[in-house]
Amino acid sequence: MASDRRHRVLTIARHEYRAAARSRILVVLLAILVIATAGSVIVAAAEYASRLADYQAYHAAAVAGGVTQIAPSPLAPLSLLRGAFEYIEIIGAVIAITLGYLTVSRERVNRTLPLLMSRPVTSGELAAGSLLGAVGVIVTLVVATMAVAVLSVGLVGHDWINVGQAGKLMLAFGVAVVYMATFYCLGAFTTASTKVATNGLMVALGIWLFVVLVLPQIGDTLDADNQIPGGLFAALGLGHDGEVQILTHFTAYETVRTSIEAASFAKHFERFAFAMTDVKERFRSLSLPDLFFQVRASIVWILIYATALPIALNHSFRNQPSIPQGET
Repeated sequence: MASDRRHRVLTIARHEYRAAARSRILVVLLAILVIATAGSVIVAAAEYASRLADYQAYHAAAVAGGVTQIAPSPLAPLSLLRGAFEYIEIIGAVIAITLGYLTVSRERVNRTLPLLMSRPVTSGELAAGSLLGAVGVIVTLVVATMAVAVLSVGLVGHDWINVGQAGKLMLAFGVAVVYMATFYCLGAFTTASTKVATNGLMVALGIWLFVVLVLPQIGDTLDADNQIPGGLFAALGLGHDGEVQILTHFTAYETVRTSIEAASFAKHFERFAFAMTDVKERFRSLSLPDLFFQVRASIVWILIYATALPIALNHSFRNQPSIPQGET
């Protein structure tokens, strides 16, 4: 019965959420994420407030002088959240992997995983319930991070986010949930695929290190535009069109470099989040459909990763290795 399956999935999800909420490790990691986010946004917002005050003084003086055409503010409050997304990209992925590791290791220690698999609970229901509970935890973490970031922008930067900006921000944080949920699947999959849980955790953290830190660094190092502070093409007085024209002469090189970056799930999340939060100035004037078009490749890669790992998680639950008595 569909209702019975749904009940079993929700029961497992509630169990996962309650168990995660009681984990001291996750509480400490959440505190680190929130504090780091608040610190980065507050520092950026303090400088932003000064620049905003300067623009407001210029605007008032222009109005008093009878100027009718006044340049709009070049400031973008969403760009202050860059640090928040960078911390989600790094610390958030570690939190998600840890959550996945704890899901499997906790059940192994309590000897409930073999018991669950002996009951009328399928591997798909177990995977779906565990993932749903983890998503609930991740949503809580992301909402807490978003609330801290938005309040910091408003209270310290003195510029509250409007409705249109809030819509783009929700999209960015929605993809952050998908990003962290994918790393949760990675942590649970590697842990469930090994007889010793800590070995699975080490494998997941090794993959995290390579995908989140190593591959993006290689791609950035090979990017010619990053060789000069402020950008090589900007220093040469070339805009985006000029950059594209020059790079057409280095097609093979760019193909290799972009292929390296394409292997990094974190890089695709970063590109999407930065596009939605006005970090890149060339994206600020674009409409939402145009933004989606600009980051279409990253959206496709995010969907590929977010589909493949839950399938792998289901497979690992269906093929649990035998666990010797007393082994964790």
